[in-house]
Amino acid sequence: MTLDTKPLVDLPGAPTTIEETGLDLGFLADLTLKSLYFAGNVMGADLAERLALPQNVAVDVLSFLRRERMLEVTGGSGLSPITLTYTLTSAGMGRATSSLAMSGYSGPTPIPLDVYFEYVKRQSVHNVEITRDMVEESLESLVLAQHTIDLIGSAISSKRAFLIYGTSGNGKSTAAEALRDALPGHILIPHAIEVMHQVIQVFDPSTHEPVEDPPVRTADGKALDTRWVLIKRPIVLAAGELAPSHLELILDDVAKTYEAPIQLKANGGMLVIDDFGRQHLDAAYLLNRWIVPLEKGMDNLSLHSGVRFQSPFDVIPLFVTNRRPSDLVDDAFLRRIRYKIEIPDPDRERFIEILRRECQRNEIKYDQEIADYLVDEYFEKAGRDMRGCHPRDLVEAIAASARYQSTERVLSKETIDEACKNYFA
Repeated sequence: MTLDTKPLVDLPGAPTTIEETGLDLGFLADLTLKSLYFAGNVMGADLAERLALPQNVAVDVLSFLRRERMLEVTGGSGLSPITLTYTLTSAGMGRATSSLAMSGYSGPTPIPLDVYFEYVKRQSVHNVEITRDMVEESLESLVLAQHTIDLIGSAISSKRAFLIYGTSGNGKSTAAEALRDALPGHILIPHAIEVMHQVIQVFDPSTHEPVEDPPVRTADGKALDTRWVLIKRPIVLAAGELAPSHLELILDDVAKTYEAPIQLKANGGMLVIDDFGRQHLDAAYLLNRWIVPLEKGMDNLSLHSGVRFQSPFDVIPLFVTNRRPSDLVDDAFLRRIRYKIEIPDPDRERFIEILRRECQRNEIKYDQEIADYLVDEYFEKAGRDMRGCHPRDLVEAIAASARYQSTERVLSKETIDEACKNYFA
């Protein structure tokens, strides 16, 4: 099966005028001055690329700044302003410094908040169809009961918040991460958005995965608006380190730049809270923080000035925990999470299938008799619960020992005994 990887919206064409950027000339002038402040002497074409603006729009901004004596030409070839080299004048340096004191952002030109709202709405994760085939393919690397897979599929296809729980080591976090592959299509996100002349960085290379070899032109042949990035639908992961600051705009006091909170970065995809209930934040607080915005499709954020504004909230929240749901919050809160799915310990058949796959992955010849020996001797006779992680850990230990000793990789009673002796010490 091949997922439909086309974006749900037409790729936007580049703005042809300053007005079409949705930003005022003063804002663009300040952004250009800040770019020049950090770049020094720079050619107009390079500056346009830094600003993610078409050359004709960049030329209009540069021409304005030359008239205002904020910059000067220091060289270049040809008659076109885009081929000239520019630097700041003393007046331009002063204005750039003042602009940097207000906002240190100097990257690609941002998208206005209202335009971002529209794109999030048009390519919403709630508009896509998630089928059984998609879910099964995304989870094919895991050995799970069909009933468990179907419960997960029903939960994610509902697009509502859901919870996966169970004992540690059975693949809950792995399943959560794998579910991104069940989300079809690509989406557009901006490098940054503009809110009341403040800039919030949205695109995060550590979180978002850009599409390889994206188109460079629209369907009708126009140049693309490079202020946008075409990405795979995101999955944003947060675990025990999650703090209240991660849920709000993050202002770097030194650089004077805003970073989007995790739920804003997750728009159009999934927001996974691993180790739910282990955070310093109260579990009920987290549920309140996101369940209500999920129902409204809107979140409330604040700038450092105290001004509040609404931002789109278009995510599927997934909570992952080792604890029983009833131990996390009371029944009133649990009712807000309609799907609570347990990933149980594997039975003998699934445990051995995981072992077989791990042997194949580590280039170890599989032996059914030795697999039965492992289960009989170290689990059933020992009264030890089987976990999905045990086959992986034991097989990797055997492979590591063989590499170190330059011996053949084999699944034998001797290698199993040695691995289990160290693992279950």
